[in-house]
Amino acid sequence: MRRALLAERLAELRRAFDASFAAPAEARPEEPARGLAIRAGDRRLVARVDELAAVEPCRRIVPLAGGPPGLLGLAGLRGRLVAVYDLAALIGGRPRAGVAGPAPRWLLVCAEHPEIALAIDELEGHARFSCADVRPDDGVDAGEHVREAVDVDGAPRGLLRVPAVAATVLRRAQRGAARPKEDR
Repeated sequence: MRRALLAERLAELRRAFDASFAAPAEARPEEPARGLAIRAGDRRLVARVDELAAVEPCRRIVPLAGGPPGLLGLAGLRGRLVAVYDLAALIGGRPRAGVAGPAPRWLLVCAEHPEIALAIDELEGHARFSCADVRPDDGVDAGEHVREAVDVDGAPRGLLRVPAVAATVLRRAQRGAARPKEDR
């Protein structure tokens, strides 16, 4: 009798297991994307949190002579060196006025390339948005780095593509490394 009940229960579990694969997947509500509202030079943007490895207060940046455009220098973060780039200069905004200008306040460390940090002026808050909130950015041409926009507190902001910025930085660094020394 016990064996019959066990066999019957096992068959019931198999049917339920098989039926779970035949049933359509339940639609889940979309999880809103998380972003940081930032200011880089004269540009107000949103950076997706999942494209960042860290956000660090800007400490000392050691300038490097003859680096690629936008390179501010090197900084030590948590026991490692990172190349710090002026985000405003990379996306076509108002770049920093060299070493004499005001120092950046924050560094956004790229998730895909944690050896690259982007210097920004301000963290202005958090932003949550859904895919439906994202629209083409027709306001300001920032090339491959800002193609979409979202509204944050009722104002449109460009949606920064951090991986595209990191790819630009790497391309420029590779071009600079390929130049003969006398050209640098």
